[in-house]
Amino acid sequence: MFLGNLYKMLATIKSINREINRYFDFTFLLKFLALFAIFYYANMYFVGLTLPGENHNAYFTKHLNYINWITGSIMYMANLITQSVGLDTHVVNTRYLVVPGGHSLFMNWQCVGLGIFSFWAAFILANSMNLKKKLLWGLGGFLIIWFLNVCRTALLMIALENNWKEWKQGWKHGRTIDHHDLFNYGCYVILLGMIYL
Repeated sequence: MFLGNLYKMLATIKSINREINRYFDFTFLLKFLALFAIFYYANMYFVGLTLPGENHNAYFTKHLNYINWITGSIMYMANLITQSVGLDTHVVNTRYLVVPGGHSLFMNWQCVGLGIFSFWAAFILANSMNLKKKLLWGLGGFLIIWFLNVCRTALLMIALENNWKEWKQGWKHGRTIDHHDLFNYGCYVILLGMIYL
């Protein structure tokens, strides 16, 4: 009796799911949301392992700190860009872009784009495309997010050294829009364009 009712209930849920999927890919949405939550909160857990405090793990911080690797790659590439336009910049401890006797720029873990990387990974994996396309689009999206962050970091350093007040303080347009918000908006616009493709 109980198994019969359970079977009928599952059949009804499958029927409703099939009906919903005719108009909206509900299965994709559930996979996307689940994957996004897993990636986002896994990243936050790993951030906790690298920060001093209760969850700190010295081994992870020293040997498996992918957040620091991403930060370093962004800072070193931004350093190349700023040097190519004539600034005497140097990277210190993979997190600081410094002009001796001038400004310095610190990249905290919040600036790396972990949420945007999580969004893109979840979207690609939840999609029904073949493995080759997933690898191509996934890697392409990660590189675009990374490169936009490099450009933002270099432009911010150039703005600091040239005293571009709008970049230092944010733009007023109903509310302050800073470089962090602009980076997020730019990434999502480009990723939405890639999703459309």
